Parts: sequence; structure tokens; C-alpha cells
Amino acid sequence: MKLFYIPFLLFILSFVSLTAQNKHFNIHESEKYRDQFRSTNILNVYSTANDLNVIARKSKSYLVFETFDNSAKGKKIKTVKLNKKENFVGELFHNNMLRIFMVESPSKTVRKLHCYTYDVTSNTSEKVTLLETTVKKKSAIFSGGNKRQTNFSISPNKKFIAIATDIEKKNSNSYNIHVYNASNLSLNYTKSYYNNTEKYYTSSDMVVDNNGAVYNVGKEYFKGKRERKKAKANYSYVICKIDKDTVKMGAIQLKKEEYIKNLSMSFVNKQLRLLGYYSEDKVFGIKGVSTFMVDKTSLETINKKKQKLPLSVFEDLYGYRNAKSKKDSELTSFTLDYLLEDEEGNTYLVAEEFYVTQVYVSNGMNGGMYVTTYHYDDILITKLDASGNLKWGRSIFKRDTAPSYNTFINKGKLYVLLNSGKNLTAKKDGRLKVSKGWFESSALYAFVYDKDGKVTHEKIQDNKGKTKYIPYKGSYADGKFVLYNHSNNKKQLMILSCKE
Repeated sequence: MKLFYIPFLLFILSFVSLTAQNKHFNIHESEKYRDQFRSTNILNVYSTANDLNVIARKSKSYLVFETFDNSAKGKKIKTVKLNKKENFVGELFHNNMLRIFMVESPSKTVRKLHCYTYDVTSNTSEKVTLLETTVKKKSAIFSGGNKRQTNFSISPNKKFIAIATDIEKKNSNSYNIHVYNASNLSLNYTKSYYNNTEKYYTSSDMVVDNNGAVYNVGKEYFKGKRERKKAKANYSYVICKIDKDTVKMGAIQLKKEEYIKNLSMSFVNKQLRLLGYYSEDKVFGIKGVSTFMVDKTSLETINKKKQKLPLSVFEDLYGYRNAKSKKDSELTSFTLDYLLEDEEGNTYLVAEEFYVTQVYVSNGMNGGMYVTTYHYDDILITKLDASGNLKWGRSIFKRDTAPSYNTFINKGKLYVLLNSGKNLTAKKDGRLKVSKGWFESSALYAFVYDKDGKVTHEKIQDNKGKTKYIPYKGSYADGKFVLYNHSNNKKQLMILSCKE
């Protein structure tokens, strides 16, 4: 571990106010400076009780902790040397302690979970290894990295950390739960919670409550691994409740011609609420939103709702002329990126359309090559209240070839930050197209949705030279969104503080 101080940062990070013509934000942008770390991806940002901003970044070889006040004075940098092949999986901030959880892959089959703790007050850090496990060759141990999708979760009161790992057994789905005390990282308990040699199982989501009990939901397939057989869903959802002494199981049965790719869980009114997009026609299509309210004790489904996407979603995507003919169709290729909750229990699901195309480009007599293009296109937004009622739905008609947006909630409003062409294009059919032409310069925009789904658009800045900021790599906390530009020699930091 090494401690770096950069004295001239105290001068260059005096912020310039850019607030005069902006309605939604007070904007502060630092002077340009040279950054020794090739990373613009902020793992997370937090604010302490005395308004000190705390940021964690990961470069190729270092974990970088940075602290500065709202005027960017008194900035400190603390760096921790990382081993090769360490990847970020989660974070926790409590009592001026920022904990960053990383998975190390020292070999093809060994995985280690480390926790790096940064003490803001003393500007010191320490490393603790929480567990070591064996996986199948080149597999991951957490959600999104392998077919079985194990999980990592933190309780709402930030007192417990739950980790689910796959137990390596031939022809078996078997999982372990590890629950840790978040304050001192001691192990509270570990327990095996699923073991089935007959049926294939994939974990969908996991949460841990304020008492350290863990709830996991996943797909249990009837036969084989296919999503559909004989025009019916080939799975049901299984809920497991795990505590130190017991394991209890329940099930959610789907109706005929009902497909739900994934379910996400949260705690609402002392119950479990499960949310997911449902389809009636395609395995991974989106017809609307399914909501399940589940009793935490019995694991029985108390209430279920299926609600179609509203007409406004299709008006934003296809224009008012074509919306009615499209409203009974299903959206495809969307991936849920964010599930956000506000103080009133409202939930916002934000998904982005993603797909890949390949085009063969001929080079004449020299043959040719395939050109692969990644598409990050339309954005789908839905808001549900605490009872699971679909309040409104909207879309953003967007075209991009790289991850570009970020979203957060502040005081009942949903903010979507993204880059587009210098001027948004209003089409004759009522749509607003968010894209950048071949020779067009870009600009940073905010789309702000009020409690009823009404949207306002505001340009934050025109991007010039090295001043392009990518919201996708920024982070939000406590009314502030922080992001970097992409230059190393002329690095800048921007703070967007919500006015409302």
C-alpha cells in the first residue's frame, strides 16, 4: 500500500461554476490536470456528514481512493496495489468507512474474495480476504459471470453482507450462503441452501434482510435447460429463505404462455416484492411488468399483477401515428440495467436495448472481413408504486454504439444523463431522437421525469476537445452526480449538484 499526495491538485481542483443557465443542476468543473491513473470509471461516490466527497476508482494496477470537499479543497489520494486479475463486485459505505469488494482469479479454478476498507478520517486502508473457493475452469463466482449466476448482497441497514457461491459437484446444482457482519467482516454463519441432482437451476436475485436472513429466487427447470418446451415456459421460480438454523423453500408458478427472464427482489411493507418483465409471445420479449408480493415467513404469493406497457412507451419509440398499431406487440433485446427505489417505495425499472450486428466488408481482391457493431439503443422506463401498480411508462428513442447513459432518483424525480448530438432532433411524428451524426459534435444532456412521467430535456454542456464526459462511468449519491472526462493529461472532474 502506498500513499500519494499531489500538492498541485489543491490548486488545479478549484472549481469553476457553470450554473448560470442550467435549471436542474449547479455545475462545477475542475481545471485540467494530469492524472497518473488511467481510469475514468467511478465505482461509487459518497458524502460524509461534513460534506466530504469520497470516490473509489480502479485502474489497471491500483485501487484509488479520493476525498475532497464540495469546493475540491484538501484533496487526498490513497492508492492500494492490486494483484493481477482482480475485479470489482460490490461496495458499502458506513461510518466513514468505504469498503470495496474485489474477486481475484489467481488461477483458472481458484477465486478469492477480498475486501479493501478505506478509512476516510485517517486516510488509511486495509485488506481482508473473506473467502476462497474453487470453480469450474475459467468460471466466475458472482451474478452475470457464469451460467448459474451466484450473488452478492448487502442488507438495507448495512449491517450484513451475504454471498452465495456455487459448490462444485458433478451433475448437481448446489450453493452455499456466507453471511458476514459488515462492521468487522466476521463470519456470522454459512449454510448450504440448494441441492438438486435432477433439475437445472439458475439464480436470479438475492437479498438479505436487517436480521441477516437471506432470500434467493431462481429458475428451476422442469426438464433440461431450454426456456420453452411445447409453447410453455419450461421452468418455475423457486424462493429460498436461509437463516442460521433453517432453510425454507417456496415456489412461484407461471401461467401458460407466460415467460419471465429474470425476477428482482426488494423489501416493501414487511413483504418481499418480486419484479420482472413478462412476455406472452417471445422467450425474452417484454409485454409488460409482473409483480409478485410474497409473505416473508410462509413464502406464499399474496398477490400477483400483470400490467401491459402503456401507450406512451410506444409513442416515444414509434411516434403517435404508429403507436396504436404497435402497442400490442412486444419489445425485444432489452436488458434491465437499473432498479431504483425512492423514499416512498416507488420503484423505477430502466432497461436498454442491446444487440450485435455483423456486416461483411469486401476488400476487393484482398478478400474481406466481418465488421462487428454493438448497438446500445432505446431506453425503456417504467414506474411502479409501493403496491406494485404501474404508474407510468416512457421511452427514449436513442441510437449509440457504446454504453452511454446513467440514471438516478433525487427527491421524487428520475434523472437520465446521456450524450447525444449537439442538438436533439424533433421528428414530425412527435418523437425526439437521441443520436449523433457522422460529422456532428456531441453534447451532454439530462432527461428529467417528474412523479407523473412528464419529461423535460436540458443541455448540460457542449462537448469540445477533451471535455467529453461519459455518464455511464459516473456515480450518484446524496444529490450529487460525479463524473470524469477521458483525458489523462487534461483530466477534469465534474460535479452535478441537484438544485431541487
